[in-house]
Amino acid sequence: MRTLIAPAVPATSDGPASKSVLIVEDEPRIQVLASSIATKLGYASTPVSSGMEAIDAYREALTASEPFSLVVMDLALPGGMSGLEATQAIKQIHEAAKIIVSSAYLEQPARDAVLEHGFAGILPKPYTAERLACEFDRVLNEDLLIAPG
Repeated sequence: MRTLIAPAVPATSDGPASKSVLIVEDEPRIQVLASSIATKLGYASTPVSSGMEAIDAYREALTASEPFSLVVMDLALPGGMSGLEATQAIKQIHEAAKIIVSSAYLEQPARDAVLEHGFAGILPKPYTAERLACEFDRVLNEDLLIAPG
């Protein structure tokens, strides 16, 4: 059985590693829930509620040589910049950014389009702690989300 709580600083073959996640979510309850789950999984969690905040936080972390391991990006951000636009801006800053799209509106055609826009994973809402942990693990440990076909 998989344990969902990881140590705060997980060990790797190279020694301790710092894992961090940027949670981009405008809904306060979901933001708190996702941040709490990420923290229990051993990630330092930084929650923001807009696309511009996400870009600023990502740029700041990258400049400090502490880039986020993952970004969980809500697609539907009200007022101004969408999650897709924020993702494109982050990818311009750091092409290797690993961004997981999160939305309640991810039907199959939308899922295909999401992957074409550079997202590394998909996290349909509502999600569980186990689903979040699995998606984090998959994105961090697999080179390809979907095999070419």
